[in-house]
Amino acid sequence: MNKSPQVSVRTMTDQNLTDFIRCPYRFYYTHIEKKKHPLGWRQAIQHIINKVVSSYFQLPQSHRTPANVMMLIDQYWRRLQLRMFDSHLQYYMAAAAVTDGLMRNLSSESEIAQPLFLYEKFKMNLKELNADLSLTFDVAEWQQDTFIVKKFLVDADEQMLELYSHLTVVFSERVFGIRPARIEVVTLMDDERHVFIPSKDSLEAGLNYLQMMKTLLEDTNKFSELYNMNECPACPFQDVCDRDGKIEGKHKYLS
Repeated sequence: MNKSPQVSVRTMTDQNLTDFIRCPYRFYYTHIEKKKHPLGWRQAIQHIINKVVSSYFQLPQSHRTPANVMMLIDQYWRRLQLRMFDSHLQYYMAAAAVTDGLMRNLSSESEIAQPLFLYEKFKMNLKELNADLSLTFDVAEWQQDTFIVKKFLVDADEQMLELYSHLTVVFSERVFGIRPARIEVVTLMDDERHVFIPSKDSLEAGLNYLQMMKTLLEDTNKFSELYNMNECPACPFQDVCDRDGKIEGKHKYLS
């Protein structure tokens, strides 16, 4: 293929940026070409985590017990299909890690009276990027005159953690006019809690980071340098992906 299309970014979301970090080709086929694909095991488990966490924080404080965490996990986990996984072992290891992580982390959060945000999606126009920005706040709680933001994920590498911290800072300062006191990301597969403390320089760093990401999203010629071959075995686009060549087509829009 000789001619690569130019991509114009109109909207950047936490989801399409996460997909781009995992693999730019998967991002392209999902969000630009909008090709249909089956739900993968990681996406399915993330959906369950979101449901469990959201349901848990909607319970009265007196009902936020380990037993009810377990009940919620059982309620949503039974919707998973074993065929989504590469093996029975992968399924059982994921079930054990996510169950243990949710039990431990949600039990420690039982004192939050009422979250400020609970899986609320916000959208804003960022003039510096000439694009809209969309972000979902999983859980946020007040702390004096600011707030703490918490996110619960299946897993995340350093790039994804960096992405989320920058997105959260930019959104919080531009939409609410408040710098978060703390950003916490809990990754359940490895049972780690990653903590970020924003500073006065974090907004500028976040804007620079998002400008860099927008530039990468729009340059399909660079995709072959950025893709992660570790994502290939479980990718639903293996039959159409041309990662060794160049994506061909007309001008495309990410909206």
